[in-house]
Amino acid sequence: MKLFVKELVEKIASYLSPFKRLLFISLAAWIIHACLRAFLLFRVNPYGFPFVSKPDWYIFHAICFDFIWICNALVIFAIIGGALNRLTNGKKINLKISTIVTVIYAAFHSVLLFLTYLDHELLRFLGCHLSIGLVSTYKDTSSVMMFGDYSANDNSIPFIHFFIFALLLPATYGVYRFIKSHKFSLKKCIISMLCFYVASYAFVNFIWTGNARATKLRPVIALLYNEIFESHKKNEISNEQLQQFAKTYQNLWQKVEGDSLWHFSSEGPGDKMPLYRIPTQELLQSEKLQAQRLQKPNFILVFMESHRGMNVGFLNPDLKPSPTPYYDSIATYSRIWERMHTSGLPTTGGVLSTHIGIPHHSTLAQATDLAHVTLPSFASVLTDSGYTTHYFSAADPAWDNLGVWMSKWYSAQHYDRNHEDDSTFFDHAISYVNDTLAKQEKPFLATLMTRSNHYPFNFAAGMSDEEKQKPHTERIKYTMNYADRQLARFMRSIEKKDWFQNTYVIIMADHGFPLGENGISTMNGGGFSNATWIPFLIYGKGIEVGRDTATAAQIDIAPTILELAGIAVPNIFMGHNLLRGYGEGLSLGAYLNAAAVGYNGLRLIEKYPLGNHDVDGLFAEEDTHQKNNLAESLVEEARKHTELLDSLIRLSDYTLEKGI
Repeated sequence: MKLFVKELVEKIASYLSPFKRLLFISLAAWIIHACLRAFLLFRVNPYGFPFVSKPDWYIFHAICFDFIWICNALVIFAIIGGALNRLTNGKKINLKISTIVTVIYAAFHSVLLFLTYLDHELLRFLGCHLSIGLVSTYKDTSSVMMFGDYSANDNSIPFIHFFIFALLLPATYGVYRFIKSHKFSLKKCIISMLCFYVASYAFVNFIWTGNARATKLRPVIALLYNEIFESHKKNEISNEQLQQFAKTYQNLWQKVEGDSLWHFSSEGPGDKMPLYRIPTQELLQSEKLQAQRLQKPNFILVFMESHRGMNVGFLNPDLKPSPTPYYDSIATYSRIWERMHTSGLPTTGGVLSTHIGIPHHSTLAQATDLAHVTLPSFASVLTDSGYTTHYFSAADPAWDNLGVWMSKWYSAQHYDRNHEDDSTFFDHAISYVNDTLAKQEKPFLATLMTRSNHYPFNFAAGMSDEEKQKPHTERIKYTMNYADRQLARFMRSIEKKDWFQNTYVIIMADHGFPLGENGISTMNGGGFSNATWIPFLIYGKGIEVGRDTATAAQIDIAPTILELAGIAVPNIFMGHNLLRGYGEGLSLGAYLNAAAVGYNGLRLIEKYPLGNHDVDGLFAEEDTHQKNNLAESLVEEARKHTELLDSLIRLSDYTLEKGI
């Protein structure tokens, strides 16, 4: 083995010897990329807040990602150079070919360095990567003219961007000259690079993985590859299809809503936005809506991390003991929806679709890829209507780019690395809600995102080593119970306050989690109820206590909250007001490689984008644990649901990409 490795290294060194300048350029480019990464991750964003709250969780991955793609590029260019040399039939490398390949390689890295820094600044300012969609959005000259103002008002270092751009190539060339001037052993250099390449690959793919981090740190070369080679795979919608999908959706929406208090507009934004609907004068002048608006109610929305409907007591009467006794108790004097489903996975999908009333994008990493798109949420509408809106998160919102979206919609965000346990997190929320938000003259919205019940379900404070060694199906009971106790502390600290009498409390989950049901134990396994069925309740003044069995989804929450606030504004929510009291139910969601629609008493789950129409499952809505798959016996119903699902998801994807 040792002899084999030695011979391999000698062959590689012999092959690369004529192209050693490529190796030096690669190392120089990698060092500069590492500096740019550090300059991005350890600096504040333009608004004075840390770009990421845990730069130590990113920097080593960033360095490894860059090393991997730079080495891959080196190999490709070296192979091209060797192939060109063979075509010349020269016994020795043709110096002219070597020079040409080196110059092209240097130009290749020069362009990527500039694009990389531009991508970094876009991430800081907009929260999204460089893309054709972004360029299309900001292609007008006014956007370019604003760049100077943005640079001048950067709360990091004003105008530093111009200096970095000017120094990129000189700095890279300086590093290159330094490396070249030292007599490095080519063999030792190759061995070191091979070892670091293997270590980097293992580190980012096996040792410490993270899809959200990988998306945030995606190299420009990967972005360019996706734009060039993957864009053709996108499902483009023709004008004829758009009109067809719009008609299907609008007719269905009106049927499910059950009244005519909204109408879809073909003017203004509605010209190219089939989801755009506006309230009628009848709705705006209704006594009920005006009374709710005069009430100026507060809202507390709590996302309970990974709270599966399958493990919540009030949804499963036979579950003894229940991991969620407090949640169960508050459900007895609340309005609950027994068949509530997520509209996206994982947390980014659930949280974003709840806010904007549209399912998560079926193929894109929406939180990052579409951060440049303007998509109003119920929180932004409340903010614009005079509410003080605060987003509290026990997990770092910068991790999956949620912080970028919340900064668009909320007055303020709260995250502290020392408050990641639900106990300390709720302590901070209790203090701030009682001592600050409740004492302001404005009504408020406080949205809380918990953490302790997160996979691998061992984050609950006080868990014994024995408990942490149990299977996930057992561990989740401990962590859900722990989160439930912290929720109880929070609620008991505020429920006796005077302001609480004018407050609506909404408690739900961001998503569930598959733990082996349907043969699936990972989040990308489909849209089955183990991952999508979640608890949901509303408690507050005037809310009728009871259980609702109509199918519902997170896209319904935004219009419901605004209805409770007495606010009716033009919007693009695909969901419905859950308190309307009439009409049928509709649930819709796009997940990781799957999508689902619930309508007419049946819930269809199917791989998405659609391929060979192999249905994952068709279940009766009352079969919440999905034990009886009806796909083979109800073929025609499955076909109709598939057509409906495709129309709605393609329309929602289109809307997410276009914005408003």
